[in-house]
Amino acid sequence: MSNESNENKASDWQKRECGALWKKESPSQKYYSGHVKVTSGGEEKMVRVVVFSNRHKTKDNHPDMRIYTVEDRVEANNEPEPALADEEIL
Repeated sequence: MSNESNENKASDWQKRECGALWKKESPSQKYYSGHVKVTSGGEEKMVRVVVFSNRHKTKDNHPDMRIYTVEDRVEANNEPEPALADEEIL
């Protein structure tokens, strides 16, 4: 019985999952990169994002983190190259 309960919980969490983030580090800062699911016009798609700490936070009501969308880069041969080449979208 508890196995069935655990499966239902996992299934519930899977249904509510809306994305994933990975810790990254550049020479100047730590950040997160990943993707989130967005539904627009009845169509669901993955949007790649990066998350940085808010260096301009001066008050408690300012956000701790800022989230930005990632655009695909276009190479000289006009084929889009993922901006986060080491990122695997599941």
